[in-house]
Amino acid sequence: MNVLNNATPAQLEQAVANNHRELFALNAVAQGGKVYGHNGLSWTYAGPANSSVVLFPAMDAATAGTQLDEMMDHYRAQPPKNAGCWSLAPAQPLNLGVLLLARGFQPGWRPQWMALDLEAMQTKHARPAGLQVKADNVTPIHDIQHLPYANTNSLSHELKQQYPELGQRFIATLNGAIVAHSEVFFTTGSNGVAGIYSVGVVPHAREKGIGKAVVLAACLYAKEKGYRYAVLNGTGRRMYEQIGFKWIGFGNTWWLQNQRYRTNPPTRQQVALAEAVGNGDVPTLNELVKKFNTGDLNTPLNNGMTLMQLAVHTKRIATAEWLMEQGANCTVLDAWDLGKRDLAAAMLKEKPALVNNQLYGEWDATLLHVAADRNDVPLAQLALSAHPNLEIKDKVYDGTPLGWAEHLQRTQIAELIRKSVAF
Repeated sequence: MNVLNNATPAQLEQAVANNHRELFALNAVAQGGKVYGHNGLSWTYAGPANSSVVLFPAMDAATAGTQLDEMMDHYRAQPPKNAGCWSLAPAQPLNLGVLLLARGFQPGWRPQWMALDLEAMQTKHARPAGLQVKADNVTPIHDIQHLPYANTNSLSHELKQQYPELGQRFIATLNGAIVAHSEVFFTTGSNGVAGIYSVGVVPHAREKGIGKAVVLAACLYAKEKGYRYAVLNGTGRRMYEQIGFKWIGFGNTWWLQNQRYRTNPPTRQQVALAEAVGNGDVPTLNELVKKFNTGDLNTPLNNGMTLMQLAVHTKRIATAEWLMEQGANCTVLDAWDLGKRDLAAAMLKEKPALVNNQLYGEWDATLLHVAADRNDVPLAQLALSAHPNLEIKDKVYDGTPLGWAEHLQRTQIAELIRKSVAF
């Protein structure tokens, strides 16, 4: 069988990308869609009810912007439910993230690529009595409450029906009740590996070895099929390491989750301005600003970020300072994240109400909420020095800063908040 053998870490990373790419593309085709693009940029489209995926771009820097503009034109003409771009790290081109953020994508999370040599798999693990794991592509699981990925399986129903030889789902039952599942998708050729996806266990059945059992079922099945390696994105790294998986690298993701790119598309000048900020290109900014009013520098991008937040996100201190010189707004959190802690402290000292009035992110969280989320003790101390209103709740989870700290087990920050109440 022609699959990957005796692989280097670099080969395994490429195999991860190939496995994801082929899975996303085949899902779209099985759902009646297509794969579009050329010259290192391709994306799926399978109708307005399904997600689109940008498939590990590898574009030339000189043409990447034009290619992405063509893709965004396609999305505006045929909008998907949402879209995500997956990439290896470093991205190709290196400023891919800037180009995407300028066009409406939001920053995503970093996949953790892991790989297992199936010859070195650790199979002896404790598991509860009454646990059964079976190959099952038929039984519906979408109504199993609190089962992760039950409604968003990586292998679509259509793919498993049309290409049963390429994908297999495993379901774990404990005393007859479904408690966990996993999926495996096969790619062949010089980079052929078994990709493990959609590993989920209901909360009450966790920490019992059930997660390892459904992963091992998929891995043993892959070994029987003649594969040497299994790969995955390890969101629960410790569990996978106990089976024998090893970390091989990080990836990148970006997400297009709102319709502003379609209902209020950015002008070319707005895209150019965002790109210059994200690229740290002050000379271009000096030329572009002649065509803008100062107020335009505070207009949010399609993804909801301000230009200052984009400069902070991309760690472009020079462009952040340029924006401040031009009159762009800088929040206390912006200053903190730029490493300008004295400025952040001075801003709060001058206007203590900012600790309550400046709200951040989709949660409308206060500075102290953010400190709890990040487990940033110095930031929490700064926020508390301004005597914040500790009863303010975020708009999504309806939690106070202390509630966040307790829920996230930020012990030191929770204690600081309690002491501030005592005084």
